[in-house]
Amino acid sequence: MNWVRRDGFVTALREGILWYCTAQQEHSPEAAELLAQRFADAVDHTLDKIVRRPTSGVVWPHRQGYRFTLVKKPFDRWLIFYRQPDPMTIEFVDITRGERDLPKRVR
Repeated sequence: MNWVRRDGFVTALREGILWYCTAQQEHSPEAAELLAQRFADAVDHTLDKIVRRPTSGVVWPHRQGYRFTLVKKPFDRWLIFYRQPDPMTIEFVDITRGERDLPKRVR
């Protein structure tokens, strides 16, 4: 199975990791770094799950062919959007917190 990560996905993932790195920085730099690493690990786990079962995600009604799934707990406020353009390829489109205006964000 081939993985394709759109630039928007990579950028949003980096921003998410950076957000966790800085969110707890004033309390404990070590805790902030650990939290960011746990988030990155949860995303990797979720990507592996998608690759194993691409049809397990929820169909995204705002864009034909798109699906989404929640990142592994405790980071399940984050959504990964993806599509499968052919049987051997999964394209990761975006990762975002669920509080956002999703129909406008996921294009």
